[in-house]
Amino acid sequence: MFQNYLYVAFRNLKKNILFSLINILGLAIGLAASIMIMLFVMDELSYDTFWADSDRIYRVQTDYNMPGREPFITVLSPGGAKVGIEKYFEQDLEAIARISNLGPTAVYNGKSYQERVFWSDPAILDILNFEVVAGDMRQALADKASMAINQSVAKKYFGDEDPIGKVIKLNAFTISRDYKVAAVYKDIPHNSALDMPALVKMDPSDFEDVNFFLNNWYSVNHLTFLKVKQGVDVAQIENRLPAMIDANVTTTLGMGDASTKPSDLIKMNMLNIKKIQLESSGLGEMKPTGDKDNIVIFSSIAFLILMIACVNFINLSTAKASKRAKEVSLRKVLGAGRQQLMIQFLSESVLLALFGGIVALVLIEVLLPAYGSFLNKDLAFHYFNAVNLAVFISLILFIGIVGGIYPALIISGFRPAMVLKANKSSDTGGTVLLRNILVVFQFAVSISLIIGTLVVFSQKNFMATIDPGYNIEKLMVVSGVNRAGIRDKKQTFFEQVAKIPGVTSVTLNGDSPSDSNESNVILSVPGQAELGTIMIGNQVVDYDYFKTYEIDLLAGRTLNKNTAQDTIRPPAQGGQASQQQQAVNILINEAAAKKIGHQTPDAAIGTVLRQDFNGQTRLYTVVGVVGDTIFQSRKRANRPELYQVNPQGQRSLTLRYQGSGADVQEKVRNLWTEVAPEVPFIANFVKDRVEREFRAENKMAIILAFFSALAIFVACLGLYGLASFTAEKRTKEIGIRKVMGATVVDIVRLLLWQFSKPVIVANAIAWPMMIYVMIQWLENFPYRIETSVLFIIAVIASLIAVMVAWLTIGSNAAGVARKNPIQALRYE
Repeated sequence: MFQNYLYVAFRNLKKNILFSLINILGLAIGLAASIMIMLFVMDELSYDTFWADSDRIYRVQTDYNMPGREPFITVLSPGGAKVGIEKYFEQDLEAIARISNLGPTAVYNGKSYQERVFWSDPAILDILNFEVVAGDMRQALADKASMAINQSVAKKYFGDEDPIGKVIKLNAFTISRDYKVAAVYKDIPHNSALDMPALVKMDPSDFEDVNFFLNNWYSVNHLTFLKVKQGVDVAQIENRLPAMIDANVTTTLGMGDASTKPSDLIKMNMLNIKKIQLESSGLGEMKPTGDKDNIVIFSSIAFLILMIACVNFINLSTAKASKRAKEVSLRKVLGAGRQQLMIQFLSESVLLALFGGIVALVLIEVLLPAYGSFLNKDLAFHYFNAVNLAVFISLILFIGIVGGIYPALIISGFRPAMVLKANKSSDTGGTVLLRNILVVFQFAVSISLIIGTLVVFSQKNFMATIDPGYNIEKLMVVSGVNRAGIRDKKQTFFEQVAKIPGVTSVTLNGDSPSDSNESNVILSVPGQAELGTIMIGNQVVDYDYFKTYEIDLLAGRTLNKNTAQDTIRPPAQGGQASQQQQAVNILINEAAAKKIGHQTPDAAIGTVLRQDFNGQTRLYTVVGVVGDTIFQSRKRANRPELYQVNPQGQRSLTLRYQGSGADVQEKVRNLWTEVAPEVPFIANFVKDRVEREFRAENKMAIILAFFSALAIFVACLGLYGLASFTAEKRTKEIGIRKVMGATVVDIVRLLLWQFSKPVIVANAIAWPMMIYVMIQWLENFPYRIETSVLFIIAVIASLIAVMVAWLTIGSNAAGVARKNPIQALRYE
């Protein structure tokens, strides 16, 4: 009996080959796309779940809420936090440790490298269980002259040699020391927000001359991890963090008023290690993280694509089944029972779904390597995983049963006498209405995806092309000119670079474009107590900085090396400003001018600003005002800034050039090698730095566009199948119309209008919903496209959907309309 069901099922699939192929292909694409998206989602959700006791491991994060400034949100914590938390929550913690990347130069065998080495408290080994392959991790962090490295670093430096006992010299900060390799551990898996290729001990004695590093509460330099004891309520610890801050921080830096407490300015929170990948916000991550919103978006897209594929499957299955009323009636006359007919229809539907599933697996095998490579993820679909197998089989059965339920329950119940007497198909008004509702659903989803994709691309393009206030073209940054090995030769290198053919301007600076560094100074305006203290961003520059970056001067003048007061000097001692003390000349941007109470740049010229810090005072005089720049990140609003010449803080060299960037870079590299052969050369183009900032977002936008296109394609496959079915049903009508004088254009227009109505209704549903959703999404960006653009995008999306639908239907309708009417009238 079962063999007969399969035989009839195969015969029907072969007889209706077009519908079968459309059904199989649409379902296969929908399944493959959904599975591939869910592999990405599952990978994102798996981050840092492999650590032992991961439920009890947390990272301490910091927000600075300074009056008059946007909150500064970072995943880092200040140097004093570790000691303060350790003492205040002693009864609640098993371990707490700081990790800090000092970006040292590593020297081995006469070659130098820029290496990611993390200074850490030994207690990190009580928090994270590294998988050791050689040596002893605790021994490696027991003294300040040993180190632990991962397998990739070991391979990079030592090849196949045994790395234990080998020596690498590290130069960082005030540290210059030989480190002996005492342990090798496995690379941390890709699905981790942590990336620590090498670890050395953070010994306080190494940082005695760098007070801000380990003790200051207003300078963030560390990732601080802790493990709570079993049964400890983390929420209770978070509630007590403000009290801990107030107990350990003794100053508010003059910010706020007399009632302001340190905990009003410094906010701390704790984030479980498993949530870092998706819920982290702020600067300072070890590597780019994901986004919880992306998980929601892509999970929704996976569900919608699968729904579109299922709707296709159901629509085409019910449409084709409606033509089998006569077949069913004849079977019942010949003795077939309703149960047998139900099994027949369900088996055909499940078989079709099974074929779709097999093709989906083939598509996954073909596309997954490229997909994983594009996302930089090691993705794989494990066929023999019990959960994967159960979900896949359940999905196939569900789709097959849902697709076959209509003919199984409805058509199998037809009364043979009524159907044979009427000599017609089983389509009713309710069936047609249901089919139209499903088509509306498909295109509402497709139009929504088009709108979402176009808005995402428009916003990314807007942010990538917004005027940053300086010229990013033909600009190159050389990093690390303040490192040991070149620091004493910095001026020589600067002068030699200026002589390179093609170099038109050179400057030294502290921060570089798209840096995540946040350097600020707290100032007051003498004689204007009502302004209070003001936090302003601090940019260390050189005399040709504004010329090199091509930043507009709005008022006053730039800084000059021939004017002594244009260069920073040691602050006065004793905490009070001397009447004879001359202020250092600085420039500020337009936002800073408004911050200190001036509505025009010209009005700010001559303003004196005062900085009090560590019992010392420094005065500044504003001699120039420049235009605002989006310098740090286009994802953050531009800040008020001052610009000062301070040779000690000049960490980078920026040059503007003409001609080939590659040629100029090679010449600078050769010069660097001559001047500082033991220091690695690091240079990149500003345009590349800016574009790199949106690399992850661009990938997500491309993936969104790809899967949106697949959703539209699947919807159009179903529309093509329905158009074919409708045209086939109306073959005799079309023939009569042609005999009566209707042209091909008339016939095509008739069929186009029939299917355009649900597409128009779909637009009416998708427009308001997506415009509202996209407006909410755009609120996350400091710079965003105008709301009016959303309506233009909605119109474009509608036109795309209508054109695609017309092309899909028209290509089928034109073929039917061109047929000889004689053939149509002979039909049936």
